Amino acid sequence: MSKRAYIFCLVVFIIGFLAAYIVGVEIGTKEGDNLKEKVVNVSPNNKSDSKEVEGYWVKDLNDKIVVYKKDGKTVVAETDIVVSRLPEADRKVLENGIYIENAEKLFKFLEANTS
Repeated sequence: MSKRAYIFCLVVFIIGFLAAYIVGVEIGTKEGDNLKEKVVNVSPNNKSDSKEVEGYWVKDLNDKIVVYKKDGKTVVAETDIVVSRLPEADRKVLENGIYIENAEKLFKFLEANTS
């Protein structure tokens, strides 16, 4: 093959590669917008200066850990943490519920029990 043929093949290859790259980036960007993770905010909505006590109840519901507001009835978050996989002592405590004072301690508790 002549030198011209090699250059032509190289140019066609580069153009094809760039086209495939641009199409891949466009598709990946569109699909990535649909895959954003859902974030659950367990912090109080109002940051007023009142002395309202923040608190959460963590309980077992259908073999999953569920987080309730301090009233013990309003669900704040449902986790995918399976209670039956936790140690026996933790399972017994979760039957009655654990009261956690603030969001920071709640996150630490949930992180410690995530496998």
